Amino acid sequence: MERFDLVVIGAGPAGLAGALQAQKLGLSVVVLDDGVRPGGQIYRNLENLTEKMHSVLGKSYRNGEKLLNDARHMALDMRTETAVWHISADKTVYFIRNDEVASVSAGAIMLATGALERPFPIPGWTLPGVMTAGAAQIAMKAGSAIPAGRIVLAGCGPLLYLVAGQLAQAGANVQAVLDTTPRMNYWRAIRYAKLDFTSLSLIVDGIRMIRAISAQGIRHVRHVKDIRVCGANRAEVIEYSTSSESGTIEAECVLLHQGVVPNIQLHRHLGCEVRWDDSQLCFHPVVDSNWQTSVPGIFAVGDNARIMGAKAAEYSARLAAHYIAKNAKGRQDLKTANSIYREFRRLTGMRKFLDILYQPPVQFRVPALKDTVICRCEEITAGEIAELACSGCAGPNQAKFFTRCGMGLCQGRNCGLTVTELFAVASGKSPDEVGYYSIRSPIRPVKLGALARVETDGLKADIEFS
Repeated sequence: MERFDLVVIGAGPAGLAGALQAQKLGLSVVVLDDGVRPGGQIYRNLENLTEKMHSVLGKSYRNGEKLLNDARHMALDMRTETAVWHISADKTVYFIRNDEVASVSAGAIMLATGALERPFPIPGWTLPGVMTAGAAQIAMKAGSAIPAGRIVLAGCGPLLYLVAGQLAQAGANVQAVLDTTPRMNYWRAIRYAKLDFTSLSLIVDGIRMIRAISAQGIRHVRHVKDIRVCGANRAEVIEYSTSSESGTIEAECVLLHQGVVPNIQLHRHLGCEVRWDDSQLCFHPVVDSNWQTSVPGIFAVGDNARIMGAKAAEYSARLAAHYIAKNAKGRQDLKTANSIYREFRRLTGMRKFLDILYQPPVQFRVPALKDTVICRCEEITAGEIAELACSGCAGPNQAKFFTRCGMGLCQGRNCGLTVTELFAVASGKSPDEVGYYSIRSPIRPVKLGALARVETDGLKADIEFS
């Protein structure tokens, strides 16, 4: 079995930056990623798009060119189309590549699995024609594809406006942006605003995105309090209301988005301590100042540690790499590490402001209507979960046993937060007290034929199937 000083899972900004830094410090490194090419969601397919689409996606998309060039120049061992499905207690990482199960042994593991879009369970969100704004952006990056028909975007967060502008520039028929950011959020967030150059640049960029959609004639409705998608067999109309108006907009494509949350499936699988964050309204792993989790040798960097943005993610991973190199090789460059830390602090100076400003309202996180589907895989409704919670069900894991909620292909990624918050509201407990699904191997689907060819007895004893 191959052994590396560091195994990095994820080839996005954090994973690539951490791997490159570790290799520069003399560590043996391998990067495992399930994408066709390195870059993650942020820099997906960067090297293969047309110049027109590069122009549409903007300068921030091209920030990944240096990372990818450095990875090639340094001959970084990157294994793409590789799905990690199990990590054992002795830090053996099992993955599927070319339909075969393989493994590598690690001195340390850096989890750089990025973020997931937060669930947005509203009436009609399961209709054909409804997808996330992030999915629409992925389609643009992966194949220069844009949705057909009239498009309405709904939700909150910078990505909503970014994608609206990108789609319009690419020639899509964008009708409107329905912003659900509550008015009160602005007053709550303003106390965390800073007046340094980096922070002011972020604010100016936000204003530019809003002005860009207005300049293209896209309707902009703010402080939306209620949304539903209607249609017979697919999305046809989106209904909305604010404090002062209500209306309908015809749309064949509805793009929903209310921020992103850390992808911590592997952290839960490994038994890392996780906690609820009241600012970001999600769970994230507990890490120390070196980005090490509660499990020694397991590090969480970038957006899967907490939402921080692509550039800050790079610096968090580089800091972790310095600490790993110090432990593995006794090598330490304090001057460089301190410089990286200062840059990380600069890049995250406005994070609290953004977290509070774009907190999604409770009605779009915890559905009030009982017939709203919250688990798309198993078609479980909010009412079914609320009933279980009120009847004494112990929590998400027991609800999974009773309803199969969270047992579909997504393994709870698209419903987990909603189920936790439904239980919290019904029981009066905190999300930390309610907890989350237990995550067991296999993390990703594995063909039985491939699994049968695994010869490691220790692995077979280690796996628990959910």
